Amino acid sequence: MRLLTRLNEYINEDSYEIRILDNVLDISNYIEIREFSSTQIVIIHKNGKTIIEGSNLVIKVMLDSEIKITGNITNILLR
Repeated sequence: MRLLTRLNEYINEDSYEIRILDNVLDISNYIEIREFSSTQIVIIHKNGKTIIEGSNLVIKVMLDSEIKITGNITNILLR
């Protein structure tokens, strides 16, 4: 039963999250990508926006609710 509860919580999770795993920026539950270049990515979420700055920025994975970004990330601004 506990496994079903945890699975349900994972599936229905809708809070905006940012994680850094193995030099990959993993963002969940975003609304849209407003701007994209190799030096800046602007992501809109329900509480505002996140600006990722750096060089050689690449979107490695893009799903409906999850995005993974690689590159030389120098700054992450939460607004």
